[in-house]
Amino acid sequence: MNRSSKKISPPRLRAILVDDEPLARDHLASRLKAHPEIEIVGEAEDVPTAYDLISSERPDVIFLDIQMPRFNGFDLLPKLEAIDPKPIVVFVTAFDEYAIKAFEGNALDYLTKPVSPERLAKTVSRLIKPEDHRPLPSSEGSKRLNMEDLVLLRDGALSMMVKAREISAIDSDGDYTRIIIADEGEKERKPLMKKTLSQWEEQLPKELFCKVGRSLLVNTKAVSRLVKKNSIVWELHLEGVKERIQLSNLESKRLREVLS
Repeated sequence: MNRSSKKISPPRLRAILVDDEPLARDHLASRLKAHPEIEIVGEAEDVPTAYDLISSERPDVIFLDIQMPRFNGFDLLPKLEAIDPKPIVVFVTAFDEYAIKAFEGNALDYLTKPVSPERLAKTVSRLIKPEDHRPLPSSEGSKRLNMEDLVLLRDGALSMMVKAREISAIDSDGDYTRIIIADEGEKERKPLMKKTLSQWEEQLPKELFCKVGRSLLVNTKAVSRLVKKNSIVWELHLEGVKERIQLSNLESKRLREVLS
């Protein structure tokens, strides 16, 4: 027999499924049976269990659910930095197509529930090709969000997803920006992110957000009223936000022109 004619099988990728719903894990596992390139070596129902399993099994890929009790799928991402080699992440989500842009730069790919055989086949194809082991391209500077698109906001252990239209304002301090969102009762929600105001301006819906000053981006639909406090200071009131933002005459003029 000609040894050179032998077909060498590619190594199997060891995978872990992370989802709080057993039926969802079973569904994905049954779909993966059609792909012998993937070997399931464990399952987890939450982030702490998943991290312990990942630490012991050192999988090549994690199929990771987003919405889970106590900790969501995004809470697992920082923990993966301590794993060497770092596993590839494929998000599995019940969110619709508006969630896609929120995942960019965080995973190799995403799958929406219920997972279709055709879409899973494309994901597996990316997984088994080394040249395709790279994150989805960043949207910054290339894709502008729509009002209904989901945005991932992260500040330390805090992770949340909001629609672009739910961001009331963004103010900046150097390379960091504070995201102002309508309050929920007494709970203040102002994540601080390492992202410039210019990057936000390029990404958020142009028809919705107005840059009123060098350090402030305002959602015009979130403006409740503008109050003139004295000859040089105006006060910006945003719907559902307790904080009042002070504007200069020039900043208030820019905003009033957009609102008129």
